[in-house]
Amino acid sequence: MERIGVLFLAILLLFAPNSSAIPSEGNFFPELNETLWAIQSNNIFLRDFNKVEGKASTAQCFVQASYGISERFFLDGKVGIGNVSFNVQDGVNLDFHNGFAGGYGVRYIAHENKKKNIKSIFGFQHISCHPFKDKVNDVQYRVIWDEWQGTWLFIKEYEKASVYIGPQYSAAQLKYKVDSFRRRLKSEDNWGMLVGGNYNVNKNLMIQAEVRLFDEWALNFGISHKF
Repeated sequence: MERIGVLFLAILLLFAPNSSAIPSEGNFFPELNETLWAIQSNNIFLRDFNKVEGKASTAQCFVQASYGISERFFLDGKVGIGNVSFNVQDGVNLDFHNGFAGGYGVRYIAHENKKKNIKSIFGFQHISCHPFKDKVNDVQYRVIWDEWQGTWLFIKEYEKASVYIGPQYSAAQLKYKVDSFRRRLKSEDNWGMLVGGNYNVNKNLMIQAEVRLFDEWALNFGISHKF
């Protein structure tokens, strides 16, 4: 029954429409020399680019692998698909359909108090999304979404769940091409806050949710399994 529930949630994440900010990956860590696999749905609902240029959103679905280099240091890599929507100030609304998306990251446990079940974690993540081109009124548009993010999370663990909160610094770029004309748009707001939680279904399976505020308005969901 548990496997059926996990399969249903995985299918829901993979095929959810407009279902993505970079997830911090929370505190579900692989052991030393162990690999942790995850399915993620990441959503940025709103991000300003140069303010006068317009607003954009993106949705990505990934399969991710995390590897434990040591008991405190972890590598993350992911591959999947993503789309981008861009509402330009001149009234043109562009929808770039799902294309290749991928990313990488690192996480480090800076402090741990085992008696109080408290951790402090530093993380860095990068995602790049390359959706298919869009065409409006015989004009061809292309776009690439790049985002970099650093987080400092404070985590409180309970018996079957954990909650975390912390500041984040993120920078996004929209590489924007109209026919042969190219532009590189940068995000306006960089500092924000992240609030999230995990629920451990069992010792190997975790469900995660995050919300991201201020620099971008975003929601993340994920399912992780240790092998």
